[in-house]
Amino acid sequence: MKRVERWILTMLVIHGLLLITTQLTIEHTDVRMYVDPIYQYLGVLKNEDENILKTLDQFLGNVLSF
Repeated sequence: MKRVERWILTMLVIHGLLLITTQLTIEHTDVRMYVDPIYQYLGVLKNEDENILKTLDQFLGNVLSF
């Protein structure tokens, strides 16, 4: 039983370290640019020459603001 408990504890520690490492990598490198999705909605851009993309948060912020 101790062998299984030690194995589970080891896996939890490894999993936690991988989660922390991944979070730090995403926050402090250029990986975030490739991981975060940017959505382009039909009708958002007023002129096709503009390179403005709005995210879902900005879209909902404009719709739900009073």
